[in-house]
Amino acid sequence: MRTAGLWGLLWTLLVSELGAAPEDNEEKYVLEAGQNLTVSCPFNIWKYASSQKAWQRLEPGQEPLTLVVTDRPSGKPSTVRVGRYELEDDPDEAMLSVRMTQLQVADSGLYRCVIYHPPKDPVVLFHPVRLLVTQGQSVMPTSNKHPPQSPTPIPIFTPTTPKVLSTRHSRPRTLTQTPPRSTAVVSTPRTGVHLTNVTHVTRIPVFGIVVSVVCGLLSKSLVFTVLLAVTHRSFSP
Repeated sequence: MRTAGLWGLLWTLLVSELGAAPEDNEEKYVLEAGQNLTVSCPFNIWKYASSQKAWQRLEPGQEPLTLVVTDRPSGKPSTVRVGRYELEDDPDEAMLSVRMTQLQVADSGLYRCVIYHPPKDPVVLFHPVRLLVTQGQSVMPTSNKHPPQSPTPIPIFTPTTPKVLSTRHSRPRTLTQTPPRSTAVVSTPRTGVHLTNVTHVTRIPVFGIVVSVVCGLLSKSLVFTVLLAVTHRSFSP
């Protein structure tokens, strides 16, 4: 008896924990406008498998707003879709799946999964869901009529390596100046020919000139003597 009472107490505590979740523990979701929200809410299969479930929105100081309710349970998985809200009840898995599509900034708020059996108060199945929908970067505000301008490209200068001038020195060239060419006047005896502006003049030593003149005179004297002797012989009796 004592063991059975202990197991009964533990079972009651387990069911109470699964059947109702404290409202102060919230599941927070931060999404962007246009995205979808998917929430899974487990429930007690022995107690709520044949119960209707609902997705509600909580407004401060107002009654909970029921957004979508499942059909009468038949013991088989069923799906209900109302606008952007969708509920999928799977009794075999003891799971209620909630899906909100095309989120908007106005959807931000507090939501919850409940066992729906009016006029009784609903039973919260899971932690309340705190949804925050942001505008997102992909959505341009309507007040901004001018498209963003692309930044002006900045030219990039590539540094160049200065060329090193060669320090090799060439040997100085020695310029040999050609001595000025003198203008010589050469005259030949007994010919009357005068040579001027002669570029190259071969200088003959004075001794050679004297020898040449002497030899010329001697040869002429010899020729004259021979002619005289021949003439004298021809005229002698």
